[in-house]
Amino acid sequence: MITIDPNLALLLTFFMFFVLLIMYLYLVLRKYRGNRFGQKKKAWLRLHMPAIESYIINGQGAEKFAPQAEFHFQAIEDFFSDYLSSYKADTVNNPVKLFVEQYMVPRYRKRLTDPLWSVRVNTLYFIDLFKLKSMQDDLLILLGRKKCSAEERFQIYLLLAHFDYTNLQDLLKSSNDMPPFLLNELLNRLVNHDNLDSYVDLFHELPQNWQLGLLDVFRDQNLRSEKLHNLLESLLEGPNRELKVRALKTISVLGYITSPFVITRMIENSLSKGEWKDSMAAGERLMAAQLMGQIRVDGFIPYLETLITDRNYNVRTNAAKSIRKYRRGRELLLSIANTHEDAFAKNIAREWLDRSTEYE
Repeated sequence: MITIDPNLALLLTFFMFFVLLIMYLYLVLRKYRGNRFGQKKKAWLRLHMPAIESYIINGQGAEKFAPQAEFHFQAIEDFFSDYLSSYKADTVNNPVKLFVEQYMVPRYRKRLTDPLWSVRVNTLYFIDLFKLKSMQDDLLILLGRKKCSAEERFQIYLLLAHFDYTNLQDLLKSSNDMPPFLLNELLNRLVNHDNLDSYVDLFHELPQNWQLGLLDVFRDQNLRSEKLHNLLESLLEGPNRELKVRALKTISVLGYITSPFVITRMIENSLSKGEWKDSMAAGERLMAAQLMGQIRVDGFIPYLETLITDRNYNVRTNAAKSIRKYRRGRELLLSIANTHEDAFAKNIAREWLDRSTEYE
């Protein structure tokens, strides 16, 4: 049995008590300073409110409440944030923006270089809130720094888009480090019906993660154009399997192809090269099966009959589901269930014969 010296135990107990006391005092002091800072902000704002309200109405007298200390700046930011959320300001002669341009922009420029991530992100928020296009060059400088995080890049790209920055798409080409969830949210905000074709033109110059994100956006927003459909169909003939799967999924949702031959040619090529025998091609086979159920052409049925024998359950169930959607699909599934030599095909056909139309 290990014995502990009573003196050592007492010393350790005293040390732990001392550490906890220091932590407690630190938290109390921090809360006190926070409360005091908040009180100073409220007092300063209350003192200068007549001058601020007069400035909002008349556009004059800004020098009467020009900020000097940190709590002055934060008090004004709080007030202007509430004001802009409650009132629609004139975009041309906006007194808030004029004040911010004169008194706040120098501070924001300095804060964009701050080593603390939270300070920089908070500054980006206010640049967005006040629509400070004059800080566009500062944003580009931050974007070029190694310390610029993915979240900062996301916000900067959005700001540059709002500011109609002409070289934004050139910047996107070199950005390859954004997490998928941020990338998809960014693209959903950037891409629309008006600029769709410009992103289609840019597609092959972008990193693959951006290409995959764009295909998701095209599908989610149900965007359509001749250029987009040409791009999607060209991807079906390309070597990149992941892009091919996303293209199939997008075409399936959009529900349009220039010719059924586009799909049958892709399938024949994959079969002739033995690519569909690869287990890695399951996603491609699955999306092809789904697409042939969304775009129903009788010429697709022989391929669906092949896919209903697939060793992958998800592939064959989607093939059966697609067959069920055809005009004579139920009859075909009944024939497969009764006469087909493949046990997998027979079982999945029976399964979809029993399902009601709510599954379609």
